[in-house]
Amino acid sequence: YLISIKSNNENNENDDLVKMVLRKKPQKVAHASAHALHREFRVLKALQHHNRLHPTRKVPVPKPISYCRDKNVLGAEFYLMEYVEGRIFTDPCLPGMTPQQRAKAYQNVLITLANLHMVNPSEVGLENYGRAGNYVKRQLARLLAVSHKQSQLSGSQPVPEIEAVAKQLQDAALQCPDQVSLLHGDFKVDNLVFHPTNPQVIAVLDWELSTIGDPLCDLANLSMMYLMPGIEKGLGVAGIAGKDLSNTGIPSRQALAQHYCELNSKISQKQAMEWGGFYLAFLFFKNSVIIQGVAQRAKTGVASSAMANRVATLLPVVISMTQTILKETPPPMSTTPTATAENKSRL
Repeated sequence: YLISIKSNNENNENDDLVKMVLRKKPQKVAHASAHALHREFRVLKALQHHNRLHPTRKVPVPKPISYCRDKNVLGAEFYLMEYVEGRIFTDPCLPGMTPQQRAKAYQNVLITLANLHMVNPSEVGLENYGRAGNYVKRQLARLLAVSHKQSQLSGSQPVPEIEAVAKQLQDAALQCPDQVSLLHGDFKVDNLVFHPTNPQVIAVLDWELSTIGDPLCDLANLSMMYLMPGIEKGLGVAGIAGKDLSNTGIPSRQALAQHYCELNSKISQKQAMEWGGFYLAFLFFKNSVIIQGVAQRAKTGVASSAMANRVATLLPVVISMTQTILKETPPPMSTTPTATAENKSRL
């Protein structure tokens, strides 16, 4: 919610209103861990502290103001944060920008992402914000358990295609780079606020999925746009698949990964390129489980909107995309798996 509050500053001769954003937890949530606004507020405060310590490596975020745990006030927990005036693009083509501006905008997006992944969690009070190591492996186990539960609730057997893809990903997860950093969890263009006129990121939003995890998941999340159809398809999430990017200022998927690695020395270009398909497949698998949940709720009448029914029909498409990614860009599996957790780079 966007709210306006009258300033009580005695020097405010014009009775200016102060704009703030109120983030409120839904009164009914599907899971106890869903809509973890307290974590979002915590990470915003931590990043404000990081920005004061490292002004040349800032991660731009709205200023958190106050958190209220008393459900009697508004019916649910909520917090207030600064309102950041700027542009939010639901289309990664960044309409309205020139090619030169788009190039600078995407460069700034990657600087922001690299700065985020170079935050030292222990330095800003986030040392216990998540478990270090085996992030993708743990996520896959959790997602598969959720998928099984969803199948059970809809009165059907586990989806064979989901089971097969999960097995492929689980085998590869034993050997993936498994780097550790602060993770946004849903880093993409429409979760960024750009300056009103300049091609610069001035705020990163929606931190409720943030944790300690594998930074290549954030890079892959941003890269999903290259495989998603355009905004005109009306799927709710827009991409740039099939678009001619020449002379647009938008980097190719390979150039995006390469530039990110130039900005974050902890990730080698070899790792990012060889394992890029694995991380993309993991995120598409994650979305297939989410879509399965939408389908299950639509089937049982919990979600009956036209959009829910439409999303439910996408399950075979997303699973097929996951299978195609693994086939066309398979992870560089060694024949003799080695213990990974002990050998990974740590902050």
